[in-house]
Amino acid sequence: MSAGAAIQLVVLAERTDDFFAWTIAVPVSAAFIGLFYLATTVMGVLGTRQPWWAPARAALIPVIGFVALVLAATLIHLEEFHLFSGGFPARAAAWAWLAIYVVTVPMYLFGFWWQRRAPGGDPPRTVAPPRWARMALAGLAVVLAVVGLALFAAPSLATTLWPWRLAPLSARMTGVTLVSLALLAAAVVRIDDRTTGRIPAIGLLTFGLSALAVLARYSDLVAWAHPSAWAFVAVAIALAVVAFAVLPRSSSRITGNVGDRA
Repeated sequence: MSAGAAIQLVVLAERTDDFFAWTIAVPVSAAFIGLFYLATTVMGVLGTRQPWWAPARAALIPVIGFVALVLAATLIHLEEFHLFSGGFPARAAAWAWLAIYVVTVPMYLFGFWWQRRAPGGDPPRTVAPPRWARMALAGLAVVLAVVGLALFAAPSLATTLWPWRLAPLSARMTGVTLVSLALLAAAVVRIDDRTTGRIPAIGLLTFGLSALAVLARYSDLVAWAHPSAWAFVAVAIALAVVAFAVLPRSSSRITGNVGDRA
């Protein structure tokens, strides 16, 4: 699901009217919203390669929050989706979107509950990230959460808070993206361990670098005279730098077999 949405939104950002669940008139909005799907795709691939549950769990909780908020935004703006309009690919995408998000939230919650019943325990801590990195991530989480919740609750604030034009649905989805990033950052801060927190850290790194690439690709659609444009650049760079700083080094890897449960 995440990989498909990432392709539709990032690669085909200018074709949402034909291939996506709803029309996003400004391509940079589509690409930005698609970046969290790209990050979740990377985290999902990494999670399936883990011999123990804790690193995958660290990324799962923020993803559950993301899915729940996307469902809420979808239901608020259901009339804008291609459920009964557009060509077949767009209508199929809209119905698939609605079905997936209605089903995914309880499925994730059930899976999380089921995993908690498994025997075992969390692996031992290895090496904590630098204190400055934890403090920086905590600060970024607060900023992202505040702006994200503001956009979700009051999409009209986008003219003040965002460096390009956002329709109400796009503003809410952008807010969902920011809140989900805040949850990922908070997960890394709470875990306070380079190895266990590496999957959400890689997700943050992926998002930060990709956000800069999207900004460069659609630079003509960005209001560079607006202070929020440079704030966007600063936050994306800070997110990438700090996420890289908390990644494990070779000396912090866990060796041996460790029992693990949620």
